[in-house]
Amino acid sequence: MEGKRTKLSTTKTILIAPLDWGLGHATRCIPLINLLIEKNHRIVIAGNGDSFFLLKENYPTLTFYELPGYNIKNTAGKNAALQSLLQTPKILRTIKAENAVIHAIAKSETIDIILSDNRYGVWHPNIKSVFICHQIALQAPAPFRFMSSVFLKLHLAQIHKFDALWIPDEEGAENLSGILSHDIKFKIPHQYIGIQSRFYQYAKTPSFIDTLDFDILVILSGVEPQRTFLEKELKKKLTLRKEKILLVQGKTTSFIKTEEGNITTVSYLNTNDLLVALQKAKSIICRSGYSTIMDLAVLEKKAILIPAEGQTEQEYLAKTLSEKGYAVACSQKNLLLEEAFLQLENCKGFPKHIADIKKLETAINSLFEQW
Repeated sequence: MEGKRTKLSTTKTILIAPLDWGLGHATRCIPLINLLIEKNHRIVIAGNGDSFFLLKENYPTLTFYELPGYNIKNTAGKNAALQSLLQTPKILRTIKAENAVIHAIAKSETIDIILSDNRYGVWHPNIKSVFICHQIALQAPAPFRFMSSVFLKLHLAQIHKFDALWIPDEEGAENLSGILSHDIKFKIPHQYIGIQSRFYQYAKTPSFIDTLDFDILVILSGVEPQRTFLEKELKKKLTLRKEKILLVQGKTTSFIKTEEGNITTVSYLNTNDLLVALQKAKSIICRSGYSTIMDLAVLEKKAILIPAEGQTEQEYLAKTLSEKGYAVACSQKNLLLEEAFLQLENCKGFPKHIADIKKLETAINSLFEQW
């Protein structure tokens, strides 16, 4: 693949690589992967961790390569942005190692286009490389809010290595990401590709979830040790309630189902089972990760959003969407669930957001026409 870019053929080999911070980056790539497969393109997926296993389960016939993991640790009670900043040397080493693997894959698989969902090392100087991201304006922690412009400048320096930026959101007033991805000046072409959800036009089938008795659905994901911390704290609170609970851990390596008191715990649910569970649940508790929010918006649901402590993006989204009346924000530190459930009764929930596959298709066509 070294040398000058050449005009692409009708059928292309496309490398897609989602970040492994929870499952959201992988799940929001599902509509993209499905659309490209429908158009008879050859898809190669690169990744690691739980999101990697999830995509392997969904697409067993595709070609997969494992990438180095960022392995960022965000401890509860400490600011995630600051923790990530302190781990910058490790992140930069991973980006370099990641990029070396991408060069090897590009050569062996003759890659035409690279689509990176938040992986900064997944690009190539001689291959059209697109960065997919909704969180461009990184939110500095409150005591360092004056540094937000510096964070943005540093982040854009990484993004501008790519040839184009795709933002999974609407451009206008009905957007979900707010200041995270709007009113920003870019040096590379950028497009808002609409809301992206794996539940777009998904026709559900019978599921074992239909046989389970539960009122409250808890969906966990995200980086450790915060994921495990929240699971333990929620179980302490929820065992005291009279309702039955289904708790999804977000661990994809193997399927495990256990029952203890009023709580049924499953390690993970595939797309069909999760859709059935979301539509069946009377109440939903989840992180305020952006991909989860897009899923809730497409399904017109309401939920108690518990941002990962110190993750300023999730804290911003939970606060903003709560103020709009779409959801209820609940602090992980205090975890006032009783109050949150009362607020949820009067919450109007997300208005209908259409998962806009046409905008995604337009972005893809535009990409192919230019290269």
